[in-house]
Amino acid sequence: MLLRRRILMLATCVLASLAATAGETIVRFPRGANPTDFRYTYPVRILQLALDKTAAEDGPARAVQATEPMTNARIQAEIERGGLIDIANYPPGRDLTQRLQAIPICIRKGILGIRIFIIDRKQAPRFAAVRTLDDLKALSAGQLKDWLDTRVLRANGLQVVTSENYEDLFEMLATGKFDYFPRGVHEPYREVEPRALRFPDLMVEETLALNYPLPDYFFVRKGNTALANRVQRGLERAIADGSFEAAFQKEFGESLRRAKVAQRNIIHLDNPDVGPVPNPDDPKRWLQATRAADEGGKRSNGKSAHSD
Repeated sequence: MLLRRRILMLATCVLASLAATAGETIVRFPRGANPTDFRYTYPVRILQLALDKTAAEDGPARAVQATEPMTNARIQAEIERGGLIDIANYPPGRDLTQRLQAIPICIRKGILGIRIFIIDRKQAPRFAAVRTLDDLKALSAGQLKDWLDTRVLRANGLQVVTSENYEDLFEMLATGKFDYFPRGVHEPYREVEPRALRFPDLMVEETLALNYPLPDYFFVRKGNTALANRVQRGLERAIADGSFEAAFQKEFGESLRRAKVAQRNIIHLDNPDVGPVPNPDDPKRWLQATRAADEGGKRSNGKSAHSD
């Protein structure tokens, strides 16, 4: 382990040296443990977009992913100490915002807080019968131990079974260790399909969604104001000129269409860990589909949005 760490540090130093020679700043971002883990791809693209938007005054910069996968705890520790990672994206839990500096622009326009489920297809009738939060409390969710969502679900009285390994959650669901795996609305189709041979009975549930405030911000080391200011300026420019929206739609448009959120029974949850978000009514910064679903006669905790 020590030898591996030294090799990684050497590789990082060599890369940074080569970039410096070329007059290019390297900004280091985490990578997933599995080559099929797509969750890290979009944040790197958005980070690179922000860096490109500020290249004229700040110089060329390149977002690169670490050569070694790390746990969330390790990633955050590396950022905090100015180690192998410069920046990563997370929901802004209160403990994290005390340790690291948030760049308060949601890179996924709030869709992490629209949750639909991966389930065993044999359980589909049980989920189709769920109408309220109380109904859902009879079923158990699976989550990673250190995800903010775990705290959100438990704070709303839901049962949660945890794992320390993302990949293990699919096997745990397939073997009945819990009943459903809540995922961001853009995630489950891209998670189920590449695992279909191994877990043929897993499917995306079609009738329910959870909704709670869950922004997705970039975080840097406290005191790293140069990088924080650069990324925030770049994101603001990308939002203003439409390139942010173009990247968002290219990445998530098809998944959002498949999810058909407006046709689902949406159960709203509180998120005690997240305070008010900036510019909540700006459609350039937050997905409006959730609000459209709210106004379209959907059910919330068993009641229509338009019922008395």
